[in-house]
Amino acid sequence: IVLRSAYTYTPSINCTAVVTLIGAGASGYAIANYNIYRCAGGGAGGVCQSELSLTAGTSYTFAVGAGGTGNGTAGGNTTLTGSDITDMAANGGAAPSLSGGTSALTIAGGTATGGNICNFAGGGSIINSGVTHGAGGGGACGFFEAGLSSTQTSNSGVAGAGIQTFPTNLIANGDIFIEGTGGSSGSSQYVDGYNYAVAGDGSFGCGGGGAYVSTNRTNSNGYVYGGDGGTGGGGGGAVGYNANASYNISASPGQGGDGIVLIEFV
Repeated sequence: IVLRSAYTYTPSINCTAVVTLIGAGASGYAIANYNIYRCAGGGAGGVCQSELSLTAGTSYTFAVGAGGTGNGTAGGNTTLTGSDITDMAANGGAAPSLSGGTSALTIAGGTATGGNICNFAGGGSIINSGVTHGAGGGGACGFFEAGLSSTQTSNSGVAGAGIQTFPTNLIANGDIFIEGTGGSSGSSQYVDGYNYAVAGDGSFGCGGGGAYVSTNRTNSNGYVYGGDGGTGGGGGGAVGYNANASYNISASPGQGGDGIVLIEFV
């Protein structure tokens, strides 16, 4: 069973279920036509999982976090509560903000609590010390360990984080896991009087790419779009910079991926 919105479940019989909660990703941050020109992507949601004994006639309440939208908005929390279980929470990723200077910057992924199988924090978006401009990608969810972060090490747009390779010692019952990939970075292009950069979207659980335009052209417009996060993934940042003040550019961040609940009856 897949839940993408709030739901209250009251079983008619006693049953056992493996429940996985994924928090929502934060949106990236975007800035254009400004002298501060580096932005991070959004953090990914946390992941928690439990095997639960559910009791007939007892109500269990699920909430599903919404992905961050707009400029630098945190992801929502995905939760499960019930009177006879340990409450679970896969919290949303943290929101990025505008960052000048050259200091290191870390945007965190969401935490996770209450799982009796696993509790993994989401990956974040990191700008290394010394980087002066560019756009970070979004973080990825962690399904087998803490989620991976997108790390910006140079003055450019950065790809979103992907999901870890599935551990071979956990493959069972013929299940197949396809490794997820982060959105590609968006680099500056110039066509027909426009400077632009468009980053790729992340797949399930993965971060969107960061997009970056830098130019000193005059009499030209442009746009820069960060990539959206996949389910639970953080959105990518977007930065448009021009040394010439007459340049007109628009910038839009990648949106965070919504949370989700996965229920398997066993």
